[in-house]
Amino acid sequence: MNAPVSVDLASLRRRLWLYRALSLFLTVFVLCVLLALRSAMAVPEDPDVEVFDVPARFEALARKNPDAADVSETYFYAEGATVHMHVMGRGQTCPLHIHRKTHEATIIVAGQAEVQQVWGQEEGLAERRGTHGPGALIASGPFTGHAWFNRATDRMLGNLVFASPRFDGNLYVEVDDARMREGAAPFVYAPLPALDVFRASGEAVHEVPLPVLSDRMTAVQLGEGDYVVEGTRAAPVLVYVTHGEGGLSAAEERPMTPGQLWVLRRKATVRARQGHPLSFYVFRPGA
Repeated sequence: MNAPVSVDLASLRRRLWLYRALSLFLTVFVLCVLLALRSAMAVPEDPDVEVFDVPARFEALARKNPDAADVSETYFYAEGATVHMHVMGRGQTCPLHIHRKTHEATIIVAGQAEVQQVWGQEEGLAERRGTHGPGALIASGPFTGHAWFNRATDRMLGNLVFASPRFDGNLYVEVDDARMREGAAPFVYAPLPALDVFRASGEAVHEVPLPVLSDRMTAVQLGEGDYVVEGTRAAPVLVYVTHGEGGLSAAEERPMTPGQLWVLRRKATVRARQGHPLSFYVFRPGA
């Protein structure tokens, strides 16, 4: 009478071990699937150093979208600031508009931009118009009206737009809109004349704060020595090169040429090539 019971117990033991092994396999399988999903859904960490050849990106976008009225490409996006390129089509106009919170500073990348700006002065409105080429910076604060015109019918216009707080779109207005009375006088900076003055001065380096983007941008001319950029992950620093040649060292040295936009999340050192002084903008969005 005991033998059948022994056989049944042995069979049960084998089944129990089989169930345990199967449970262990399924547990490991589910864990692997969850880890794979977590890895796939994780946002990759931004690199310590990013560099964009903005004029090359402009040409690529223009070739890909030859008949477009407007094209946009973003290079930096953070809680307190954005940087994107706005490509305007041939003969395109961006009508008069304001930003209610955003400070905007635009660097011309390619083409010739005609810009109209309107702001408050005494009891009325003041206006300026100007045409600007590559490297020039045109800044408008909150409620300062601005309109952009690409008068060329054979070439697109490329603008690199720095915004702080981050870009929130355009509010289009009429030329007599009273809200523009709240706007401050605009600011325009031409780096090439400043570079000529720097060459004649004999200085090794010259840095001037610009009254744009809540005083977070400077213009730098570098002839000799080092210019140190103290970028971190918590407070990245952006550099846009307008003229000259040199190199940037951050773990490794890379060449610096006009039209490059650098996003630096670590300490870096900039040096100019002898006889080719550098001119560049520095934007510290977390300053």
